Amino acid sequence: MGYSIFEKTMADMTWQEVEKASKENQIVLFPLGVIEEHGPHLPLGTDSYWSYASCKCILEELNNKGQQALIVPPYYWGINHCTGGFPGTFSVRPETMKAVLMDIFNNLHDWGFHNIFCNNCHGDVIHIRAILDAIKTGRNEFGLNIRILVDFYDLSRIGLKGDEDFILVLNPEYPEEFYAGMDKSEIGLFDIHAGGYETAFIKHYFSELVNEEVAKNLKSTSLTNKELEQWGRGGEATRTLVPLGYAGNPAGYKNIVNLDCIEKFTVEYTVKRIMESLNGKA
Repeated sequence: MGYSIFEKTMADMTWQEVEKASKENQIVLFPLGVIEEHGPHLPLGTDSYWSYASCKCILEELNNKGQQALIVPPYYWGINHCTGGFPGTFSVRPETMKAVLMDIFNNLHDWGFHNIFCNNCHGDVIHIRAILDAIKTGRNEFGLNIRILVDFYDLSRIGLKGDEDFILVLNPEYPEEFYAGMDKSEIGLFDIHAGGYETAFIKHYFSELVNEEVAKNLKSTSLTNKELEQWGRGGEATRTLVPLGYAGNPAGYKNIVNLDCIEKFTVEYTVKRIMESLNGKA
């Protein structure tokens, strides 16, 4: 997979190709992320790279199913409350983020697109709420079918029930064998930021961006429930808790030996849910 986050997005298309896609009623995939610290071993753009790479995989699977789609250039000027105390972590105001997203939705509406699926790979609650606010307003003002992909386990954390018409809930049942080789001591702990899985994902798709020498020597800092409360306070509270800027087990990325299987399963499930929603079944 290429390094450029514009590869295979609308940024590499001509305006005539975009016009043709809208007339064909192609669906739109919108990768959403941020620029924030990800420990001493991963780049600031990790969440944006993750969201973009996922959308590329979803696009390819949609095409395999006969459904044409295109990808909006990745959005990365998001909100970073928790990690905002680290240099390199950019953050915009919620109203700024909502305004930009609304302008993007308006553009897509004016060009004739209707079905938009947002893929966000950043867990900051304030960031997610700004996206949800923009989506709900965009649906009402422009009559667009905008949905955001939401993991089932995140519903309560962001105050959703799961039946909202502006979300598409993802709850795949992964085979147990996918987790073979994982460090048993890490199972059930909160590997939430720049940990094993995130490191493995970036290593898989953007190998040159991972500092493996640093990652393999980092001690696990998976958080407890109490520590998660401190993490959520942001600023110095977060830096005191995780001074190197990661919360998880980066060294454990080598134990995730079935990443290909996990990602393939996730993409196929996501495409299935997208197709169901287009057919009024989700």
